[in-house]
Amino acid sequence: MAIKNVKRWQWVLVSLIVGLALGYIQHLPSENWQKALGDTITQRQFEEGLTREQSGLRWFRNIVVYPERVESLGKSVPIYIVVGDYFNGRQEMQNGQRVAIWRLRCYIAEAPYQPIKSAAGFQAGNTVLSYLRSLKGVSYTYAWWRDPRWGIGIWTAGSLLVIGVIWPTAINLLVFGSLFRPPEEKGIDLSKVSSQPQQLATQASDADVAAVEKMGAELEARLAAEAGPPAPAPPAPTGPATVQPLTATPLEATAAAQDREAKAFGQDQDDFYPTERHHQPPKAE
Repeated sequence: MAIKNVKRWQWVLVSLIVGLALGYIQHLPSENWQKALGDTITQRQFEEGLTREQSGLRWFRNIVVYPERVESLGKSVPIYIVVGDYFNGRQEMQNGQRVAIWRLRCYIAEAPYQPIKSAAGFQAGNTVLSYLRSLKGVSYTYAWWRDPRWGIGIWTAGSLLVIGVIWPTAINLLVFGSLFRPPEEKGIDLSKVSSQPQQLATQASDADVAAVEKMGAELEARLAAEAGPPAPAPPAPTGPATVQPLTATPLEATAAAQDREAKAFGQDQDDFYPTERHHQPPKAE
């Protein structure tokens, strides 16, 4: 199927599927947090780094908090990964002089967060975000794009904008020269198509009957013209019919008399049925 035949609603459907899939993949737990976010530090190092300074800079600075979830004892547990640049308090040699070096480190905070040293304005049962807000001079960035409540929606909206709106509009401009597709011809109504054969059959049947009747009338008229006027019928008899008496000829009378002559029949021992007896001539003495 050519790409120009794909309708806008189909692109919108594809964009929603792609956006949801990308949002879900982006919120899967990282297989290696240390490789992506640096080595971990302890809770004591985390809290000390938020309050101590080196050359006017906090030991733990440029903080970004990522919301995550992990599987623990068959349950999904929310956690927060606090990522930032960390100085461990020991200066290192660089270019012939000792300097402080900050390296990428992270701290994994459970929810709710229980600080080692309580801070003013922090209430027990809150998250590490509340703890960071309770400290003076500490700023951080919350990675809301990693929050499932916002991240999946953002990925879906972005995919809808790019794939469902911009992409089909660009195709329409390149192929059809307008922002929208030209109207397509209406398809065939199957309900009307199914009734057409029956209507055609009925019309054909009526036409055939009319044609046959017309041919019959023309044939009768032609035969009548060729045969001429009909012959007059013979007059019907008006009186009773005369009965002729039966008469017999001499030959018929003689044949009837001969049939009436008496004949003698008899049955011998060897006969199955009687036969005519004939007179025997007298025997000579």
